[in-house]
Amino acid sequence: MLVLVAVLAVLAGAGVGVGAWALTRDDSTEHTGAAGAGPSVTVTATATAGEDAAGQADSTLSAGDGVGTDAQPSSAAAQPSPGYSRAVDPVGYTVDVPQGWVREEKRGVSAEVVTYASPVDGRTLKLFQVVEDTPAESLDLAENGPGGFDGLAGFHVLDRSSGADWARLDYRYDDPKNGTTQVVDHRFTAADGTLYAIRSSGPSGLDVSEPFTVALNSFCPTGASCTSP
Repeated sequence: MLVLVAVLAVLAGAGVGVGAWALTRDDSTEHTGAAGAGPSVTVTATATAGEDAAGQADSTLSAGDGVGTDAQPSSAAAQPSPGYSRAVDPVGYTVDVPQGWVREEKRGVSAEVVTYASPVDGRTLKLFQVVEDTPAESLDLAENGPGGFDGLAGFHVLDRSSGADWARLDYRYDDPKNGTTQVVDHRFTAADGTLYAIRSSGPSGLDVSEPFTVALNSFCPTGASCTSP
């Protein structure tokens, strides 16, 4: 009888040990997966619609086009435009992006680069903080510095524009995978005084002006005052 009790006690202890190990293993796996997934993004649903060195953009732009050339964000609207969602980005700002576009974050040379990409047509929005003293200096370095835009195959400037605290370059180049590509690259001083870049891109023939304009006009750094006009 004593032997039987002892055997049962050993088996019970082994069972508890196996159970505890399994819980620990599952908990560890869950937390590892969560960490690998990266930061979450809070998105506010909109009303129903009645939507690296180089990005990609739209061949409907041509030299001298003035579409979407507003210098500064007009300030965040109370609600996103139809077809857009408001992303509360963990990097430190809110911005309206087309519904269904997928977020990715990578470390750039001096800051995190956040990309919102269409899962179907190759268009993207890239947002990142810049460290140069002025938007014009930042854009000039991006174009003419080592590894700059002017070294891209088929690089051709479509339009340049600038103001006291913003600078924009529209250009076209030949992407080895996607063919003729256009880019809208806009550097500006945000409401909190920080310099940012918004780069809208997509394969030739697709509209990148609207996503760019919506993103620029809705961009608001966390904690800054960005009220509707």
